[in-house]
Amino acid sequence: MINNAYLTDPRDRVLFGESPTCMQPLFGEKLPAPEPGKHRFVIGQEGVVIEAINEVLEVRLPVARSIVKLPYGALGEQGVRLRHGPIPITLLAAIEQKATSTCPDEWAGWVIWDVPHQRYELMEPEILSLGPGHVSYRNELPEGSAIVLDVHTHGRMPAFFSGVDDVSDQQGFYIAGVIGLCHDRKNYATRMNVNGHFFDCKDFRLFFD
Repeated sequence: MINNAYLTDPRDRVLFGESPTCMQPLFGEKLPAPEPGKHRFVIGQEGVVIEAINEVLEVRLPVARSIVKLPYGALGEQGVRLRHGPIPITLLAAIEQKATSTCPDEWAGWVIWDVPHQRYELMEPEILSLGPGHVSYRNELPEGSAIVLDVHTHGRMPAFFSGVDDVSDQQGFYIAGVIGLCHDRKNYATRMNVNGHFFDCKDFRLFFD
């Protein structure tokens, strides 16, 4: 356990417990994995990264670079890793088809990991309302599943993350994607959502095999 005795206010200790900051060891053993579902910040020679792990994802992404070499261990490889390997390309084809066929209305779907059957699946949530400028749906995953990718379309509009997306993505730990210009040559936006923090991420299509 990280020593936080110097924090005199219990609220600070709670905050530190939820989002701890750790030193990257220079000489000793590497850090143990973070607590599943939670995130932590790690400070190393190059600066600060965020680390998180859950049933389906491992994340280590840059938060800030240091202007000096700090006296800690090197942070090493960074990025997003699917713990169960690439997603089948057939699911991407199904997403692309939905984006086209639903246009000009928007569409939303999830790629989930089916824990009991140990496989990826494409799932469409219960839609509450949709149209050319919006889609809203019920955020309820089936029992025994973990979300990997949350993707929605923008119909004839370009791909981007809106203020509405920023609010709806405050909870959870998953890759988020948007497909725009679904009537023409599609364009794409991707980010990594880590418990209300948003990070640049490689194109979500690259997570498919």
